[in-house]
Amino acid sequence: MNKRTRILIVDDDERNIKILYEILSDDFDLYSANDGESALLEVEKVIPDVILLDIMMPGIDGYEVCKRLKENPDYRGIKIILVSGKALTEERLQGYEVGADDFVVKPFDMDEIFAKVKVFAKLKSLEEVNKLKTDFLNLISHETGTPLNHIIGTSDLLLMTDSALDQPASDAIKDIHHAAHSLNEKIKRILFLSKLKQKTTADIDNIDGIDIGQSIVEAVSCIADIPEALVIDYKLEEGQFCNGDFSLIQKLFSYLLKSAIDVSTSTVVCRTKCHVNMVGVLGVLIEIEDSGPDITDDQLNNFFDPFHVDDLMLHSEGLNTTMAICSEIVDLHEGVIEVKRNELSGTCLSIWLPHQRAN
Repeated sequence: MNKRTRILIVDDDERNIKILYEILSDDFDLYSANDGESALLEVEKVIPDVILLDIMMPGIDGYEVCKRLKENPDYRGIKIILVSGKALTEERLQGYEVGADDFVVKPFDMDEIFAKVKVFAKLKSLEEVNKLKTDFLNLISHETGTPLNHIIGTSDLLLMTDSALDQPASDAIKDIHHAAHSLNEKIKRILFLSKLKQKTTADIDNIDGIDIGQSIVEAVSCIADIPEALVIDYKLEEGQFCNGDFSLIQKLFSYLLKSAIDVSTSTVVCRTKCHVNMVGVLGVLIEIEDSGPDITDDQLNNFFDPFHVDDLMLHSEGLNTTMAICSEIVDLHEGVIEVKRNELSGTCLSIWLPHQRAN
């Protein structure tokens, strides 16, 4: 049986409560309170999904009830719709300042209030699912970290005594060591992607004057095991800067360049140039062109999807979170990332970053 959404109606006028019961009772589980104090007690017992909260009540008014609930971590996720007999801008602004999610005016429009309650009930449910996903990823990361580190550490010790092992045993330990490292890295990237998706542009650092060309060169210098025959062709214009989170920008170029180097057979081209986007904002265009194999239309269309695989039966490499992480980092910097095929083979990634972010 599906759990029904719980709605708490708080109003000192019984007629308003009856009207809302008539509108909502067929689709939701309803509870009511006549003043602010009893509303706070009812919240403890019911833990509603949505509260329709009258502003003007004796004792604690709706603003104070909303403020107290939003300050409590246990109730912060409850969606609160303030209800008022007036449509004053000042009232709305005061409501938003104390954390209200929306605002409706008496007398009620039946279709409007039903639609709003339904939307916020769904939003509350989606936020709970997202929190559950994040908690699950954190749990998996924590629970797998210790055994994986133990496997990696033990295989490291065994590899140090490689001369005492026969070839099949040595190869098996190397496979174990590689698989453990690979799994550990995939878990870290999935968790990192999850944390990035919870951020907004206001949550990241805003450092001025990040040198794009220097960041690209430094990212390449930190990549181990670049084939000697592979040429990194730099075509970097001087004086190309952006502002933003330095560590995220470095991680962006590290991931993009490592991916390009891993698939390339001859050359990786890195280009930067000043570029004004379609709405007239000045920025820097970065192009990273690899010499890897051709990609299919399906791969091209799902290039930034972390959970897309071409063929589940033949899939063996794991989830491709790298490009999804890069896409999230670019979005957080108010930029654009695109991918296209090269004329001969491989792909070209285009990243546009504004010189100055809006925030």
